[in-house]
Amino acid sequence: MKKFVFTLVLALVLTLPKSVLANNETVICPQPYGGGVVCGVKTHEPINTGLGENLALVGSLALGASGVLLSLSRKFKARV
Repeated sequence: MKKFVFTLVLALVLTLPKSVLANNETVICPQPYGGGVVCGVKTHEPINTGLGENLALVGSLALGASGVLLSLSRKFKARV
C-alpha cells in the first residue's frame, strides 16, 4: 500500500506542475561601440520576492528559533 501511495504522489508531482515563464519580458536593442544594433535579445525584470530584501529579519528569526529549540531541548533533557 505504501508503494502504491508513493507512486501515485510521484506521478501527480511529475504531471501536474505548469510551465514557468519569465515575467515582464522586454526586447532590448543594444548597440556595441563600433558595431551594429543587435535586436531580439529578451530580458526580464527581477521580481521582488520579499525575503531577499529582509535578510536581517530572516537571520534574526532563525537565531530566535534556534534559541527556543535549545531551551526546549534542555527542558526535556532535564525531565528524562
